[in-house]
Amino acid sequence: MRTIAIANQKGGCGKTTTAINLSACLAVKSRKVLLIDLDPQSHATTGVGIDVNAIQLSMYDVLLQGRSIEEIKHKVEPGFDVAPATILLSAFEQKLAGQYGREDRLKDALHGLEGAYDYVIVDCPPSIGLLTFNALRACNEVIVPIESGFFSLWGVGRLLDMIELLHDELGHDVRLKVLCTMFDGRSRFSSEVVDDVRRHFRHRTFSTIIHMNVRLREASSYGLPISEYDRRSRGYREYLDLAREVIGDEDEVKIEEAVQISLADPGKEDYGPIKVPGGVLFKIAAPGASKVQLVGDFNSWQEPIELNDDDEDGIWITIARLDPGTYQYKFIVDGTWQADPNNPMDADDAHGGRNSVVIVE
Repeated sequence: MRTIAIANQKGGCGKTTTAINLSACLAVKSRKVLLIDLDPQSHATTGVGIDVNAIQLSMYDVLLQGRSIEEIKHKVEPGFDVAPATILLSAFEQKLAGQYGREDRLKDALHGLEGAYDYVIVDCPPSIGLLTFNALRACNEVIVPIESGFFSLWGVGRLLDMIELLHDELGHDVRLKVLCTMFDGRSRFSSEVVDDVRRHFRHRTFSTIIHMNVRLREASSYGLPISEYDRRSRGYREYLDLAREVIGDEDEVKIEEAVQISLADPGKEDYGPIKVPGGVLFKIAAPGASKVQLVGDFNSWQEPIELNDDDEDGIWITIARLDPGTYQYKFIVDGTWQADPNNPMDADDAHGGRNSVVIVE
């Protein structure tokens, strides 16, 4: 079960619109989805047509009264449920002030759902407080919508600080990806903002861009996801594309989990090849490097594969999909060819040096 928070301290960036319509489009793609409204303003709840005044049980009762999510959920459409919020949730931080385990309330509530859903999407409030901290603590991924305007990156810094705090203090890693929203194709400035976002976050940016679309606003006002309101609209096509990207990341998420497990042992010095779902994981410690690539006889020593520097300790990572066999390879670190320093298996190269060797069974 993948757990994804939709978060940004800045309001008006398409956060709730993304939570609702990504959930709906994942359901269209035959995934079972639960949308959790963790915002006391209840926009995700009203955005799927639920009358807040008629709600008897909500996320307030789950987080503060010990109710189960099964007791409070509402069916939106086939494969798509919502756990609603009311204004009572605004008392969450005050009522739990100083209490032990207050940051784990949502995480504990999700334990009973394992296997019931493919995806849990959490719509966070537009603030960095205890509710958002609960969401990030309970989730393994976060999508940050960034609107294509002047204040687009405002508030993202504090969210990144919270993610770093979770890693440093609790050993909890959250995979971050950025979504550009509310894009105005007529504005050159919007394009410049998107270029800046992609330059800053690189591969952590979704390819899909959500454009300004009046049908998305109309759908919200009618309490319908775009999949129910207008499947001919651009908004529907783009959120369906986003759902496809999220689904396409499933193998990458499994791979990153394998990477974290491989790095979890503090006594493990071997950064050599590891078999993971989707291929062979190559990783090398190269702190301070600006570019690291992989070449080998699996690609005729041409068209180097780029590695990503995802780790703050300078560990560069890539996945190569290799057929069974024995392969020789080297890394290229800032233009310098070198064998894998942590792989003892090697062989002579044609220039009197050594190539590293990996065997794929």
